[in-house]
Amino acid sequence: MLPEKIRLLNVSIGDGFQAGQLIRASTYEFRYLQPDPEQPAVALLMPPRERLTWQDGDLFPPMDQNLPEGDLFMKIRELFPKQPMTPMHMLALVGRNGIGRLGFSLPDRTGPARPRTLSKEELLKTAYTPEVFNELVAAYLSTGAGIAGMQPKIMVPDRPTVPIPSLIVKAASPAYPGLAANEFLCLTAARHAGIDVPTFALSDDGQMLVLDRFDLVIHDDGHVERLGFEDIAALAGLRVRDILSDRKYQGSYQRVAELLRQLQLHSDNLHRFFEQVAFSVMVRNGDAHLKNFGLLYRTASDVWLAPMFDVVTTSIYKYTQYPGGPELEDHTLALKLWAGKHQTKTYPTTEELLEFGRRICGVPRPAAVLERIAEGMRKTLDDAKSDARVKPALWRQMAQAWELGLQTLRTR
Repeated sequence: MLPEKIRLLNVSIGDGFQAGQLIRASTYEFRYLQPDPEQPAVALLMPPRERLTWQDGDLFPPMDQNLPEGDLFMKIRELFPKQPMTPMHMLALVGRNGIGRLGFSLPDRTGPARPRTLSKEELLKTAYTPEVFNELVAAYLSTGAGIAGMQPKIMVPDRPTVPIPSLIVKAASPAYPGLAANEFLCLTAARHAGIDVPTFALSDDGQMLVLDRFDLVIHDDGHVERLGFEDIAALAGLRVRDILSDRKYQGSYQRVAELLRQLQLHSDNLHRFFEQVAFSVMVRNGDAHLKNFGLLYRTASDVWLAPMFDVVTTSIYKYTQYPGGPELEDHTLALKLWAGKHQTKTYPTTEELLEFGRRICGVPRPAAVLERIAEGMRKTLDDAKSDARVKPALWRQMAQAWELGLQTLRTR
C-alpha cells in the first residue's frame, strides 16, 4: 500500500540517474537536482538549460502520458480498492516501467521485488481465458503499471538480465472480438510494406498479441538502453485521460506534421509519418489519434519518429456513443487529414492523400508508398487464409474492410 498522501516523488532517467523531484503542492513542480544544463532532460520541451524549476497547474503532459486508463485502471482499482488514486499515486505505481526512460519512486522506499520472468515462448503457448489474463495482471501489476491505453494489456519481464518488463501483452476483448488477431494482421501488412513496427507475435490460439517494447535497445553486450518517448498529445501540451480523453481526437494530421517540422526532425521522419497515416487510411484504422504517434530520443538533437503502434482495422466493430445508445459503425478517421474548421474526418480520396504526402510531408513519390502498402495488405490476406489462428469470420471482415482501401487506390 502507498501512503494516503504523496507530495514528493524522485524522478530518475534511464538506469537510475536521479534527475530531480516532482512535488505536488498547490501546483505541480519539477526541480532538477543538479545545476548542469547538459544533464539529460526529463522531456524534450523541459530542458535543464532553459530553467531548472518547472511549474504547472496540472501534472506535466510528458509524465501524464503513461498514467493507466481504461481496462488497466479498472483492474488497479479492483486490486487496490482502498488506495487513493491521485496522479502522484499512479506515478508511484508506474514506477520505472513506463514507456520511455522516466522512473518514479517514493523517497526512502525500495522498489518492488522482481517477479519471475515469463518467456515469449511460454506466453505464445498460453491458452487465453479472461481468468488467465487476470492472473497475469495480478502477478505483474505490482511491479509497476507502466502502460496507458484503453485496451486490456500488461507488461511482462521475459529475461532476468533486463531490469524492467520488456514485453507488452495485449488480450482479447469481449467488446472487440478478434482484436489481437486484427492488430496482428495490420502489423504484418505494415511490415510487408516496409513500415517500421515493433517486433510482434500472435499466440497459438490467436487471443493474445505479444510485442517487444520499442523504447528499449538491448545491445550485444547485454546493456539495456532506455530511450526517451513522448506521444504527440504530450508534445502538444495536452492531457487526454478520463473526461479529457476526447482531446486526443481533436486536431489534424496536417498539424501533427507541422509539429514534427517545428521540432526540426529530419525529412525522413515526415516521410515515415505519411506512411503511417496512409496505412491507417487504407486499412480503415479510425483510431490513429494523437496518442498513437510519438517520438523516440536520446538527446534533443537525436530524435526520430517511433514505429507505428496500436493499429487495428476499427471499421469492423460497432460502438455506442453512450450507454444504451444506438450501435454505430466507424466510418471516419480519428483526426481530420487537413487543418481548418471546415475540414472533416471523412476518409480522404486517393488524390487528397497523395496531395497530403507531397505538399505536407514532402514525399517525392507518394503513389509508390500507396502501392507498397496495397501489396503488403494483399500478401497478408493471402497468407492469413491458411493461418488457423485467424478465424474465418474475422478474415472475411478484414478482407471486406481492406477492399475499400484497395478500391480507392484503383480508382485514382
